[in-house]
Amino acid sequence: MLKNLGKSVAVVAFAAFTSFPAAGQIDLRFGIPLPAVEIRVGHSAPPSARYERKTPRPGKDFVWLKGSWGWHENDWAWMPGRWERSGPRGVKWVKARYRRDGNAWRYEPAHWSNQRMIEGEDYRRWRSERDGNRYHDGGRNHDGGRNREGNRHDR
Repeated sequence: MLKNLGKSVAVVAFAAFTSFPAAGQIDLRFGIPLPAVEIRVGHSAPPSARYERKTPRPGKDFVWLKGSWGWHENDWAWMPGRWERSGPRGVKWVKARYRRDGNAWRYEPAHWSNQRMIEGEDYRRWRSERDGNRYHDGGRNHDGGRNREGNRHDR
């Protein structure tokens, strides 16, 4: 009896072990919309990128996604690089973008090109406060002397 139980456990373990590679090839993103990516505002410059050593590629259909700094709560946090299955044909990985805007940094997280970008609550609030201040300084702020409609004041 114990011998038969041992054989049964071995068969189940072998079946489970050999099915993992097949399960890993199922693309769970197929037909499921990816979540939107939120544009955020950082109140200090992001640190320099960290050096990362790539681990061995898990399969031919995997791409390396470089690590980047992300704005989390009230500071920058490092998000390490990783291997991920490549997206559908024509979809590319877009690296994180950081752009100085006045006294803050506009941060667009790294994402797949088929993901929708939306403004995060902190970015909308910051932009609203910044745009509200433009009326108090004659429309001249960090926009090269332009008012809200994009017209130059110094012509």
